[in-house]
Amino acid sequence: MRALLLIACLLAAPAAAAEAPEVDHLALAAVLLRDGHPARAARVLDEVDLDDDALDHPRYFTLRGVIALRQQDFRGALDALDAAVEAGATDPALHLFRARSAYALDDCPTALDALDRAGPAVVEGGPDMYVIPAECHWRAGRHARALGALDAGEAAHPSHRGFARTRVQRLVELGLFQAAVEAGRAFVAGGAAAIEDHLFVSEALLRAGEPAEARALLEEARLIFGDDERILVQLGHAWLGAEHPITGARMFARAALYDPAYSRDAAEIFREQRMFARALALNGRLFEQPAKLRQRLALLLDMERFEAAAALEPRLSRLGLLTEDEELRYALAYARFRLGDFAAAERHLRRLRSPGLFERAGQLRKAMADCRAGVAQCD
Repeated sequence: MRALLLIACLLAAPAAAAEAPEVDHLALAAVLLRDGHPARAARVLDEVDLDDDALDHPRYFTLRGVIALRQQDFRGALDALDAAVEAGATDPALHLFRARSAYALDDCPTALDALDRAGPAVVEGGPDMYVIPAECHWRAGRHARALGALDAGEAAHPSHRGFARTRVQRLVELGLFQAAVEAGRAFVAGGAAAIEDHLFVSEALLRAGEPAEARALLEEARLIFGDDERILVQLGHAWLGAEHPITGARMFARAALYDPAYSRDAAEIFREQRMFARALALNGRLFEQPAKLRQRLALLLDMERFEAAAALEPRLSRLGLLTEDEELRYALAYARFRLGDFAAAERHLRRLRSPGLFERAGQLRKAMADCRAGVAQCD
């Protein structure tokens, strides 16, 4: 029975084909494009006869432009959309597509002209239609117009927080730090701001040289979001920028509870403040052995614990750090020198190859020679 049905279908096929209506290529391409098949839509349009007087040329070139835009062929998109305009297309949305294509090609004059021609349709084009003029005017040095575009974008799309972020950034770049502070505070006010918003604004304020304002903002964020690692790290930088290194180190130490890597930053600050016990304790929390040993060697030398410093040699050698970083070998040579083990110190100095260390190695050799000759007292 199935075979008979198949034969019947095959015999009927020519008659059905003969009676098939002419394909509407533009309508078919539009359906394929709507359903997410731009490549198939393009192949359908390839079958169109452009010399057909009945062809709807504005629609054809519009479809070509939208297909190219979907395929990120921005030059092809702009060319096709321009052709649609020349053919008489009047839909304002067409100019929004032209603006998007031109902006992707860094052709700001064409993008701005397209937005002007789109008129009120810009509002329906989404936030990008305001980002484009904001960026284009900024690049051209028209800063007031760029800020105005951000204001217009925020008014049209109040839920899009990118406009407020960019405004803070632009004010910082212009050196309008007080305005940036006010804009940043307004941005995060009301409790709707996410933690990323607080971090962004505080980073902008730090770059603007306003650590006190950044610190105040971060402390407010800490009350809202708790001891988030990112807030603590940013607070550490803010306290350092305000010349309060110990408080900054404490913030990094607290952040190390979430990520032990920050122990290194905290330890380094405590080391600079000669708070060696705190520095050693934090150094001990580091998991990464190369970073841990480098910092521990520097700490032990600062503390003049030369025997402990020299005792790190086997571990440094086992990890290949003495070959990788000759500064460490020189540090061991210095530790051996301070212990009076000149032979071991010379053994390290002979293996130095870095031109930058030759002078320091020569000075250390001279110091050892003075010690042997009794010219200097070396205890």
